[in-house]
Amino acid sequence: MGLTSGPNGAKAVFKEKFATAFRDFDSLAQARTCIGVSRVQTLVVVDGNVLVMQIPKSVTTFQGYVEVMSNSLYGAILAGEHVVCVFDEPENLTRAKQEEQAKRDARRAPQTPLCSDDVAGPCPSDDSYTREELEAPTTNVCLMVKNHRKTRPRLYDTLFVAVLENLKRMFEGQDCAWSLTFDGVDKRGMDRPANASRVLGLLSNNPDVWEPVLTREEPIGEGDLKLTDVCHRVHKVRESNPASKLAQVRLNMLSTIDTDSFMIELIAQARREKREDTSNNELTLLCLREPSRKRKDASQSTPAHYTCVDIATFYDNVMTYMFGSQHLKPEIEARKPLAALLLSASIALCGCDFVQVQGLRADLVLPCVREIARNRPDLLALMAGVQTGEAGATRNASDAILAVVEEFITSITDRPRMKRATVNASACSDLQVLRACWTTAYWSAHEFKDCHQWGFSHAAID
Repeated sequence: MGLTSGPNGAKAVFKEKFATAFRDFDSLAQARTCIGVSRVQTLVVVDGNVLVMQIPKSVTTFQGYVEVMSNSLYGAILAGEHVVCVFDEPENLTRAKQEEQAKRDARRAPQTPLCSDDVAGPCPSDDSYTREELEAPTTNVCLMVKNHRKTRPRLYDTLFVAVLENLKRMFEGQDCAWSLTFDGVDKRGMDRPANASRVLGLLSNNPDVWEPVLTREEPIGEGDLKLTDVCHRVHKVRESNPASKLAQVRLNMLSTIDTDSFMIELIAQARREKREDTSNNELTLLCLREPSRKRKDASQSTPAHYTCVDIATFYDNVMTYMFGSQHLKPEIEARKPLAALLLSASIALCGCDFVQVQGLRADLVLPCVREIARNRPDLLALMAGVQTGEAGATRNASDAILAVVEEFITSITDRPRMKRATVNASACSDLQVLRACWTTAYWSAHEFKDCHQWGFSHAAID
């Protein structure tokens, strides 16, 4: 899930080259305190899919899931008075993502034990199960989450209805204002009939505040995109309604593990920089949850923590790398958002959920993007098309993206031990570049529904 990892992956490269934007913290609350922003001024947006998937395998019962999730969200609430937990919406997910998920599911080795028809299995495998089945101590909820995608919607809906009620009990009697909203669940939970479609919306202990903010005319299927959408909507409330409870928000904390958010937030920061009054912008912190790592040498072990990325600093560092200075002529300054888009498309080609060109590496692609951004303004200008929402203009960005690939091939041709990478990169197809155009537009909140027209072959199948 996310961008290609490893020592040459995007995250490692960004952390090395743009180190001043990164800092580790033990908790979200510690990060917020270090920044010097109060809890009432803080919005925490949590990737709910990640939160569920990170529950340890040792936790197998529904009640165990409720307790672990409650404790995780309790920590988020201590960091910010306003917490929004966002989810993928399978019913509204782009066909390109569905294709990627199907491939991922097919790669997974089946882990559910097999048994004869007259013996009950360890967990349901579809949507038609009861509360009693779900809450039974013998039902392995971990298998439902990890192995049976069809069971998740009812499980998630029921789980977060229970989590919200549990947190109300946990905060009962405490003098602590808090707001928790689940974005992308059916608040009926287990009360939804098995043959009834889900009605996705909000579950909140403060619906009067959040329903007007997060009710969308066009649904967003993927939680990664909701992270920045929630922040944008809260900003609009701040501008239009100073009396709102959300008007005090000055810090956005985005909690996830999905490294796609580097590019999504880089593009979003470019949009923030173009606002008329940038002094009113909130600070955005991308908070990547890192698991604990145990080593034979105890000194090399690390506890669980958050790698936090100041997105404004990250954006400034990237642009200084691209153009050589923070002080640019207006015509060069105008290239910054285009450079962010070209970098995003190029990093996508290095490997993401939607496309990958074997041989491309983030560490070696970065200077190739810089070359185009600095010296080929004619090509760079084509990247503006991916933010128009118009298919033809978006496809025109192919020339700029392909120029990066060609620059990459030229740069590694004479390098030792790079022969295979040269051959693989040279095999980059028009369809892969087309997918990169689609992906960059998608990360920019412009989704093309006809995915089969953009190189996603299986997405054409109903």
